[in-house]
Amino acid sequence: MNHSRKMSEIMKEMAGRLLRNPNGVPSSETRHIALMFANFAWNEAIGLGHARTGYRSGWEVIEAENPNVWSELKSKDVDAMIDELVQYKRTHYPADGRRILVCGMVEDNVHVEWLPAASPGVDSRSQMTLYSLVRAGEREEAIRHLRSTQRMPRHEAALKVDAIAAELGIP
Repeated sequence: MNHSRKMSEIMKEMAGRLLRNPNGVPSSETRHIALMFANFAWNEAIGLGHARTGYRSGWEVIEAENPNVWSELKSKDVDAMIDELVQYKRTHYPADGRRILVCGMVEDNVHVEWLPAASPGVDSRSQMTLYSLVRAGEREEAIRHLRSTQRMPRHEAALKVDAIAAELGIP
């Protein structure tokens, strides 16, 4: 599929929908939380959602740095905001199956790393777990993941992990 829009632009657009004042300049913490919710919503809309309670620690850390962060968001109801963004993704980008691996701020720019939609027959969750482990530098855990999920011999799993690291530009 030809993706005419950069994921970073789409994530900024979606995150902006959560701001009380979309034309204002939100705090860094608010931008981080709004992007985090946009990331969660996107992946959830394509079937990769996790229990939302598992995400809570992420925004609680940010909230601790700036307790006023909620005043810049249009709601304190996290589930409602994520639900709104899930619907927005499904309405505005229904055929876009890209999977977000990493989304966040690098200096003042939105940075997104994504994988194409999973090929038919591929376990998308398992593949995302594998790429996430490699991206996080957890090579041994990624090898264990491949050995347990795909029953690969260790040598073959290590080669696959190395290939994924090269694909992601990780030395």
